[in-house]
Order: sequence, then structure tokens, then C-alpha cells
Amino acid sequence: MNLFRFWLASFCLFLFTLVIFDGVGSAEPKVQILSPKDGSRISQDQKAIFVSGKVARDAGRSVNVDIFLVIDISGSTALYAGADLPDTDQPPESSGFPMPQISIGGMGLGGPAMRNPRNSVLAAEVAAARRLLLQLNRDSTRVGVLTFSEKANLLQPLTHDFEQVRRVLTQVLRAGPYGGTNMVEGIRMGITELMGLGTSEKRTDAIKVQFLLTDGFPSLPIGEGKRMTPEDVALTINSARLSGKAGIKIHVFALGEEALSYPRAAMGIAKESGGTYTPVMRPADALAVLENISVVGVDYVQVVNQTLGQKATQLRLAADGFFSSAVPVTEGRNQIDVLARASDGTNSRESITIYYQSGTQKSLDLEVFLEKEKNLQLEVDRLGKSPADIQREVERNRQDTLGRPQQLPPPTDGPPR
Repeated sequence: MNLFRFWLASFCLFLFTLVIFDGVGSAEPKVQILSPKDGSRISQDQKAIFVSGKVARDAGRSVNVDIFLVIDISGSTALYAGADLPDTDQPPESSGFPMPQISIGGMGLGGPAMRNPRNSVLAAEVAAARRLLLQLNRDSTRVGVLTFSEKANLLQPLTHDFEQVRRVLTQVLRAGPYGGTNMVEGIRMGITELMGLGTSEKRTDAIKVQFLLTDGFPSLPIGEGKRMTPEDVALTINSARLSGKAGIKIHVFALGEEALSYPRAAMGIAKESGGTYTPVMRPADALAVLENISVVGVDYVQVVNQTLGQKATQLRLAADGFFSSAVPVTEGRNQIDVLARASDGTNSRESITIYYQSGTQKSLDLEVFLEKEKNLQLEVDRLGKSPADIQREVERNRQDTLGRPQQLPPPTDGPPR
């Protein structure tokens, strides 16, 4: 407890400043169209142009965003994720990549055993994190990685180097699942890093969040990795409460039947920190839900060519508020409108005018965006469900878990998990 008191004292030194930043009043969303510039003359072969920008709820806040990925690697994440996952950014089996050797027998985990480490719950967590990285803006967004099982381990301080983050995520999958579920240490370490009290460089003007992915419930330090105790739940939720007071929301992704059956801790973490609770029955579906969380408080963007009366044919709004789109155009003058809606229902609009002429050159930005969208869609298609179906299931799961009696699970036989 002495170590925790020291950490808490350090936390208090910075709390006042952080609360000031978090206390900026709500305002209508701010829209910035970054490309193309108003009045641009565009000559290209494609009949659509690439339109990108940034949206945020609070006009007074910085565009900077800090996201810490807090990943559960406990023993139960060895189980099957419910669907075969894409091999994107994963070396093939023949490459000599040393996948973890995990024995399910005797663990008493319940549910279907893992058939391939690449299709485990842990692999789903890693794949969802990789997918999220593809959509974030590395210029203003930093990402860090930590894992938790018996204890929390800092693997990557906050960085703009997303390639390094991808390498770290590969190492997470290589190391494999083990041990119990020490959620409280994971949350505390995330707070420490986001506040600049650990290894990560402090950045006071950034919006700060944790994305916590777990397939279970806290079983440490009191439960010894074998059971969830009221004490472990209280410690975990109290840490989330401190996170919320520091202006750090924790968005919790509860993956699998066990996490949804005993959601007391996961729901408490989200509530006390001001974050969101996303229950996903089939862990593989995490690929389609992680990106739906808006860190900046804007959950809807529409891009329209008012001259044609046509919406963007492809649109992607990332968690950090950056958007990209492919917008149909016609010869001559085109008015492009971007409408943003905040989570509180307030709206804002920004417009530009561009002049389009058919040409022989292709837009590289548009080609890259469309190819990325195609690959992202193929990943979701492989799950066998549409993003809309998955989101509807999440909403049903949320209502179901809200109505569940908040009971404790029985102790687990076998190794800690």
C-alpha cells in the first residue's frame, strides 16, 4: 500500500491541472476540412475526390489525442475467438514464427478450446488494435501499449511511431497468454503513463483515454488468479474512479461469454471513468467495434457534394476524430459540405468550393484510401457478419448485461486465469 500511496500523492500533484483541461464546457462540434483547400482546382482521371479533415466536440481542446491500449493476456485469452481471424500483418506458419504452445486441458476455462493461436481471444485483441492503428493520425495521435496478467507490463510508451506499436503487438501475440487477471495494475499503469508520471513523455494538452480489452474479470491480487472477489472488484473500480477524476476515460471492451456473464467490474470501470462499456459475445467481432468509439465526442460525420446532391461513396471516421472520404464530383464548380454530430446531439457544418476538371492523372491519396477501405472491409467480411449486425448484437448484449444480477463467479480449478 505504501507504493500506492506514493503513486496517489504524485497523482494529486497533477490532478488540478488535468481537471482544468477536462473541465472545458461542452460546445458544438468543430469541423476542419484539411484537404482539399477551399477554392482548389482539381484535374484528375477519377470522378471522385479525396476529402479529409478533423472533427472534435470541444473547439477549445487540442487536436492531440493519447490512447493507451490496455490488453488482457491472462490464461483464458488462449480460447477460440469464435471465428477465424485475418492473417493481416501476421507472419505465416511456415516462416518459423514461434507461436505460443498452450495446453487447454485441465484449465477449467470452459467454452471451446483454442484451435490455432492465430484465432485465439488474444489474437482478436491484437488484430483489433492493429486495425485501429490503420485509421489514426500519427501526426497528432500517440499510442502506447501495456498488458496485464499476473501484473501489468509496459511494452510501449506513448509514441507517434505506429510501426513500432505494430511490432510490439506482434510480440504480445508471440509471448502468448498466461496467468491471472490483474486489472487494477493495468488501469493504474495506464493512468501513470497518460499523466506523464511514468516513461511516456507528458503532454498536457491531449485528450487522454484507455482502451481496455478483456475476456474476463479481475482475479488478482486478492483472488490469487482463481476467483473474483469483492475486494478485487472494489480495487479495480476505485482505480477507474481515479482515472475519471484525472480526465482519462476508460473504454472497456468485454469479450466473450464469461466477461458478459460477470460484468460487474467492466461496467464499473466504464461508469466511474466516464468511458463506454462494449460487450462483445464473440471475441472475434472486436475487429468491428473498437473503431466505433469516438475519443473526441463526435460520433457521426456526413460528407455531401451539394452541387450533385450525392453523399460520399466511402467514408471513414477514426477514433481520434480524423475523417477520410471519397466524394463524387462533376465538371466545374462543386460545393462540398461536411456535417458533424456530437454525442450530445449538437451539430456543426463546414463547406468548401472546389473546381473539378477531367484529366489524365490519378489521385494517389484517393487510390490509397480506397485500397485501405477495401482491405478493412474484407477483414470484416471474413467474420461472416456485417458491421451493422455486430453493432446490433452489441446493443442487445449491453441491455442483457445491464439486467443481469451482479453475482460472483465460482472459483476456477487449474492454473490462474
